[in-house]
Amino acid sequence: MKKVLAAIAVVAVSSFGSMVFAADGEAPVVKGNIEVYGQARLSVDMIDTGSKTAGADTSLSKLSSNSSRLGFKGSEEMSDDLSTVYQLELGVNMDGTTQTTVESVTSATTNTTTGVTTVTTKNANVNTLGLRNTYVGLKSKTLGMLTFGTFDTPYKTATGQFDAFGDSMADYNAIMGNVNGSSNFELRPKDVIAYSSPSWGGLQISAATSQSGSEAANATADARLVSASAVFKTGALAIALAAESHKNGVATWDAAGKEVTGARLGAGYTIGGTKIGLVFETLKDDTATSAITRDAMYLAVSQKLGKETIKLAFGIADDGESLAETGATFMAVGADHAFTKRTSAYVLYAATKNDTNATYGLGQGGAGGAYTPKADEDPSVISFGVNHSF
Repeated sequence: MKKVLAAIAVVAVSSFGSMVFAADGEAPVVKGNIEVYGQARLSVDMIDTGSKTAGADTSLSKLSSNSSRLGFKGSEEMSDDLSTVYQLELGVNMDGTTQTTVESVTSATTNTTTGVTTVTTKNANVNTLGLRNTYVGLKSKTLGMLTFGTFDTPYKTATGQFDAFGDSMADYNAIMGNVNGSSNFELRPKDVIAYSSPSWGGLQISAATSQSGSEAANATADARLVSASAVFKTGALAIALAAESHKNGVATWDAAGKEVTGARLGAGYTIGGTKIGLVFETLKDDTATSAITRDAMYLAVSQKLGKETIKLAFGIADDGESLAETGATFMAVGADHAFTKRTSAYVLYAATKNDTNATYGLGQGGAGGAYTPKADEDPSVISFGVNHSF
């Protein structure tokens, strides 16, 4: 991580002298064809845990870095039709949050009497910086774009446009792509090969597969991820259809020999300052009567009033196929104020109501401030945030 930080510092210092500062609302450009961009997204969150355990905390407060990022991107024209495209995007945890992970095994000893082996590990704090959408590829005006790297799946991006509270504690991932607090269908996998078509009369097709499961021999089967979407936009209307399949250990739900699939249909309509978004999702485990197999729905409405935007959202997840009382409902209401094209502030309230055996939470799926309750608890949050993009 120190090497990564040092490299970024060197690039920033060496490039500063040749940076061209753009007009308000536009990104600066380094060396003529590299665009520097980013988002600072911080919020103060006051959570009511809804805990029913005697003596447990019922209120928490924290600062969250909601997918804050720093990126470098650009293209190089090679012919009238063909260009090289590239991007390096880093997630920046501006609240200083780190994730403790096992870095290495330092020693292992076996008790000769009991046969029990004790393993001593070394822990390291990581993810102050984390890799986001990063790739290199070729883009043809007539044939589309082929890219290689680490980035969001078509399943994730196809309906993200309908999430009125994206990258906040009211993100629709509280319900969508989520079963009981485990978000397995809002992925940014590594080793991805992806294709996106040009727009054909408003229709764009995207497909991606992760090659991570093919890096080494697997005694059971190679892990596999396949994701695809079709998005149609014309005037005020947008329609998105997406599907994704995980097999043999891509995420936590699909163990060796298992396959889990997801399908989404989303639609949005904009008229004047009013936006409406609706998404239906079905997740299916190939195991008969699985708790993962469930349906969900999300609806959002926003209204722009000058510099203010008022937003409402509602979501519902049905019971899992094999376990009753595992459904939940979700609601959010908020207001944004745009100070400039690049700076805004917001306040929101969001709440999740769980059935007896459900553990759906808030802000899940990687936004930066996730909270997952225990079964039958109903968490809620009041959040004040500031967003700045450049």
